Formats: sequence, C-alpha cells, structure tokens
Amino acid sequence: MGIKYISGFRGLDHAKQHLLRSTHLGSACTSGYTVLNPSEAFDQQACFVYLNGAMLREGTSGNGGDYVLSGTNTITFNTAVATTDIIEVVSYAFQNPTLPAAMTEVDHTVTSANASYHATAVTGGTYTASSDTLGKSSHGLVVDDVISVTSQSGAGTITDGRYKVLTVTDSNNVVLTDIDGNALTFSGNGTSIEYTKVFSKVVPLLTQINHIMLFLNGMMLVKDTDYYVDQQSITIDSTVNILENHVIAVRHFGSFATQVENEIHRNGITIADDTHNLLLSSSDLTNNTTAVFNLYVNVRHATATNDAYQAATFIVRAEKAVPADCYLHTIADGGNIGTEFDAVDENGYSTHANVTDGNMGIGVTADANGWYVYLANRSNHSVVAGFKAIAITN
Repeated sequence: MGIKYISGFRGLDHAKQHLLRSTHLGSACTSGYTVLNPSEAFDQQACFVYLNGAMLREGTSGNGGDYVLSGTNTITFNTAVATTDIIEVVSYAFQNPTLPAAMTEVDHTVTSANASYHATAVTGGTYTASSDTLGKSSHGLVVDDVISVTSQSGAGTITDGRYKVLTVTDSNNVVLTDIDGNALTFSGNGTSIEYTKVFSKVVPLLTQINHIMLFLNGMMLVKDTDYYVDQQSITIDSTVNILENHVIAVRHFGSFATQVENEIHRNGITIADDTHNLLLSSSDLTNNTTAVFNLYVNVRHATATNDAYQAATFIVRAEKAVPADCYLHTIADGGNIGTEFDAVDENGYSTHANVTDGNMGIGVTADANGWYVYLANRSNHSVVAGFKAIAITN
C-alpha cells in the first residue's frame, strides 16, 4: 500500500493543490519596466504580488490598484518599477478534487470618514435595557455604524463588545443590536458607558469559509487582537491606526466549501426583524461589473415550533455604479410570511425600510464600488434563511 495523504491521493501528480512562487528583479520587466512574465504560471483566483516585501493591490490605477493580471503568465504594473526592486509572485492553485478550496477576496480603501473612526473614546453614555437604547448627547452615529463598548457601570447591563446601530431615535439616542443584527438580551440599565466607533466591513460568506486573513497595506493583522470575525463582519480593533487611502484586504478560504463562479450559496443566515443582510455582491466574483443570474431564497421563522415560512425565485440583473440598471423580477413566490416576497430595485440605495412591513424582501442596488443583493426582514420576528445564485453570467 502506498503512502496515505490527507487528500486521499498518492503523490503530487494527483494531489495538485499546491503553492506556486517565483522571485524576480525589476530588471526582468519589459515595456518600460512595467510588464513581468513570471517563471511560474499563476492562478488569478488566488495570486499575491509583493514589491520589496509589501503586498500590492490588484486593479487598475483608476481604482487604486498597483497591477493588473492577464491570463496565467502576465503581470502589468500601473507604474514602472526600479530595476533593483524585488518582485515576488505567490499563487495557490486549488485543484484537489477531494478537498477543493476556494478563496474570496474583498478589498476596501479607507475613506476620510473611515479614518476618523478610531480617533477618540466616548464617555458618559447610558444604556436602557428595555429598548436596547444607547444614550449619548450629540452621538453622531448613523444606521449600521459599529461601536466597541469598553467600560460600563450597572448590574446585568451591556457588556464589553461590538454592537451595531439598528435605528437612530434622535441626536441623543440610538437602538443597538449585536454585531450580527440580533436583538440584545441584557436586563439591567447602565451608566458611564464608554465606547469607540470602529471600522467594520460586511463580508459575505464568512461563516462558510474556514480560514480568514486580514491585511492592512500588505501587513497581516492578528485575529482577536487587531481584528475580530463575526457572522458576516470583519471589525478592526480601535487600537489599529487606519488612515485615509490605506487598503484593507480580506482573504478567506476553506477546504470543505467550494465556491465556483456559476453557483454561490449559503445556509443558516440569521436576520433580526427590521434589519437586512448582504447575500452577495460583485466582489464575490472576479472583476465583475455586470451579472445576470437566478436567485433562490428560502426563509423560515427562527423558532422551530413556528410554521411561518416564505420561498421565492427571482431573476436578477446587477450593474456596478448604475442603480437604475439593476433589475429584480419575481418568478415564483409562496409561503405565509406576509402577503408576498417583496422585490426592491429602487433607482438608488435601498434598505429593509423599502420592504412592506410584515413581509420579507430582496433588494438589489449599486454604487461606485460594486453591486449588492441583500435580504431584508420586516416579518416582525427573527428568521433563518438560505439562498443559491446559479447560472451567473460572470
């Protein structure tokens, strides 16, 4: 009997999940020191390019990128590199049929507003347990902002941790949920609440993926110290200094969940009432600006003993940067949550508030960074959902 491998195959000729790496000097580039043909072919799905040890960002210069990949053997830098610069190309080829692996890449360029998040800790807040309300004069928070509570007084009151703004009651009060959008369960009121507004990025499919890496300008951060991973969010600790135009790169992958570009799916998505969760976006696909696909969505009441459910099929056309060119059409709809499954394709940004109260809803929207499809819950209770997007014209 031959040697047993975790992959179930014998030898490198069968277990082809491997690392490709090549190192070059800038003098190896052609066309004015901008075009490099690495000695090892790369896989565009999981390719990292380093210049003098710093990880570069893929994309055109207009989108803040440093280089563009072509095929499996051409890297074109947006600006010329020096002849003595050291270029390293690392690629992971995921081809093992027994333990397939998929990597999802999400990048974010820090805005001036993002850069101000970690500036100052807020003191003197209050917490009202009966309404999950944080009170602070002139708080300046908006819906979906994330705060990190670091100190408090009171028995059974809000604890240290990350919380998301559900609604803004007025300039002095906001209603909070946990970071995943679930209602809070604290029983005691609190005083002397201290918190910091922190940067948090919603990243689809986090709970489907086994391993997550976060880079800030090419430097890998430390999980549970520099950043935290929740159901659909990556949150950076307030001690990490983020500045305008810094690049935050999320790379997550796994050995037991395969994500291919003609089918994306996920199960067990929990959504609290009057909130919405992102299902998928253009960043889930490679260099995608336009896509058409079928979308299947199933929803049930979060309590197993309640028979409320809804199921629907949609046709989606999504267009980056042009909300008016995003279309959502219902093909089939059934169930007893509300009167129907709402389809929202507003000519602009839309949220759960655009869905009829009492119903579930699917929305599609876009901005300059990409297109987004979200699931909104206005059913008056928490739900659990699953979806599948197929036949994606990527």
